[in-house]
Amino acid sequence: MAFDEPNVRLLFPVPFVTIRLKGFEALNRRLLAEVNQRRSSEPGIGRSNRDGWHSALDFFGRTEPAHKQLAAELVAMVEAASAKLIPDLSAKLATRHEGWVNVNPTHAMNIPHDHSGSFWSGTYYVHVPAPEADADSHSGALEFIDPRGSIGSSSRLETPFTRGKFTVRAVAGTCLLWPGFVRHWVYPNHSSEERVSVAFNSSFVLKAD
Repeated sequence: MAFDEPNVRLLFPVPFVTIRLKGFEALNRRLLAEVNQRRSSEPGIGRSNRDGWHSALDFFGRTEPAHKQLAAELVAMVEAASAKLIPDLSAKLATRHEGWVNVNPTHAMNIPHDHSGSFWSGTYYVHVPAPEADADSHSGALEFIDPRGSIGSSSRLETPFTRGKFTVRAVAGTCLLWPGFVRHWVYPNHSSEERVSVAFNSSFVLKAD
């Protein structure tokens, strides 16, 4: 008995966007200098971070030159990703952003959390320590947890659409974007160098008349 070729559709896709910033090296160097200056006068706050330094949520309003330049780049990245994934996005909507700097020294980590209420969540990598011989393979890695919950027994096949977690170790100059409802966490940094990133949330709001 013959049959047609199977027609496959994705029911509940979760986009994961990777964007590489060209010529990021000089910008990241200047941004690191500005971050170090901020750390000398700002105590930081506690959120999902365990140890390390977490800035206030004011990255997109900062006046430091490198902060402003990266903020503009991140806004453009969010708009480009949104246009690609939502081609019929209403012209009446604008994006609103909040962001902060994370500095994770040795042993610092971020516990599992999500960013409910945000359409996009993202991270831009400013400095990522080079792998060290005594550091584990997941040092400083970002891991995402399947938002669908349990989808089968322990004997299920391991496939791209049944796995329960996804782990990525991005390099400097890379921006990652994902839906804000996806839980994620950051493995402890087992390097002797600090890991520096800029995290942010983006939402859609009606443009002012």
